[in-house]
Amino acid sequence: MDFATLSRRMKGAQRARNVVTLMLGVSIAANLLLTWRISQENTQVVLIPSRVSDGMVARGAADVRYIEALSLDAVYAMYTVSPATIRYGRDVIERISAAEDRARLLDAYDDIADDIKLRRISTVFRPEKIEHNLPRLQIVVEGMLSTYLDTTEVSAQRRRIMLTFIEEGSSIRLSRMELQEVPK
Repeated sequence: MDFATLSRRMKGAQRARNVVTLMLGVSIAANLLLTWRISQENTQVVLIPSRVSDGMVARGAADVRYIEALSLDAVYAMYTVSPATIRYGRDVIERISAAEDRARLLDAYDDIADDIKLRRISTVFRPEKIEHNLPRLQIVVEGMLSTYLDTTEVSAQRRRIMLTFIEEGSSIRLSRMELQEVPK
């Protein structure tokens, strides 16, 4: 091998090393810029309700824990809503509602969802107290209903939500949801 060939190969290897070093520098700079950009953002986390399976009624008695869980799922689905979670909330209401009341409950949900999309807001319901009236299959959930525009809370109101259930076959299904203001 002569000196000219060896010199060309050496210069080619140096160029390749320089290109790899330059690409590594650009990659590190891009990662640092992305890290800085993400650290400057405010984020809001919306907790999605758990998935409750079908509940059984045994010997005419419904399990209190199941009805509470079902109530909280319904409340979260209906009143903890953002434009990104609208479809999931509708699916929850559709899954847990009684057959004869499903259309009415979904219409009520769609009205809320349309308002959420139109005003580009998010709502969050934070339960604080649950009351039972098991002979009538009614649960009252009391808490704070907050409305957010981006990550800024624009309103917070104390609300009571009364949920009425019915026995459908051998399971408990949601029949009605009523949002009530809490008297001062």
